[in-house]
Amino acid sequence: MMTTVEQSPALPLSDYIRCYSLRDIDTEGEELPRHIHAIDQMFMTFWLSNTPLVSHTPSLFSTINAVQQVNLRERPLLGLQTSFKGHLAFNGKYRFFSVEFIANGFFRIFNIPVYHLSDRLLHSDDVIGHNVQFLQEQLEEAIDMQEMVKVANQFFLKALLKNQVKSNTDSITAASNAIQKCHNPLNIKALANQVNMSLRGLERHFTEQIGIPPKLLIRIVRFNKVLQSKMIHPDRSWTNIANSYDYFDQMHLIKEFKLFTGHSPNSFLRQLPIPMRERFGKEIN
Repeated sequence: MMTTVEQSPALPLSDYIRCYSLRDIDTEGEELPRHIHAIDQMFMTFWLSNTPLVSHTPSLFSTINAVQQVNLRERPLLGLQTSFKGHLAFNGKYRFFSVEFIANGFFRIFNIPVYHLSDRLLHSDDVIGHNVQFLQEQLEEAIDMQEMVKVANQFFLKALLKNQVKSNTDSITAASNAIQKCHNPLNIKALANQVNMSLRGLERHFTEQIGIPPKLLIRIVRFNKVLQSKMIHPDRSWTNIANSYDYFDQMHLIKEFKLFTGHSPNSFLRQLPIPMRERFGKEIN
């Protein structure tokens, strides 16, 4: 069983953070794997649980996955992922508070280039500073979600007010939002014109603020939409999906799937666990 409570951030943070979420997981004695495939969002997570978590990471030099135990007292900062990274094995009870950033929201709050965060899972303290530890302590002491949101808002608003606004951030936000909303891949030159930037400027500032080039984000966003479509409509054929999302053909889709998940489409879906029962709590105003 997984219980999820989501809440929007304070209004001044709404252009930078999509939501805060608090999740309680109980695998009820069974091991639940979660595959780490390519994603198009950036997260900061605060673990409020001591239960060990195991990571199975593909080795560069072997077909055997490297197994390591994850320290749940660390505050992981997950940048955009562009390929398959193995899976996490949940077994027990867990509680964690997550922050999901919008587009270049992390860059705009902290003024830290994020290209070195892509395809990495870093300790937030190493990127932002040791003041994150204070937020961790406040979240652990909070009595409910409402109090957690309050202390998180205070932390991110303080960081936002400390940093000066850099040029081109609004243009990069608009470009990222256009990519997320478009059903089919966008033309990069047309996108640059749309946000009033040169092609070279768009690519340079996009990589600095989002973490990857716009062309790669377009591919990852499309992949995630394809995966979501298949999960919602399992009877829909891969050929139909490939045509709907403007792939050259089904083989093109398969190659993208192998890059982003490590498996062919059907193989990846077969390995997904039965969805855990999830109960959503009421959003707090």
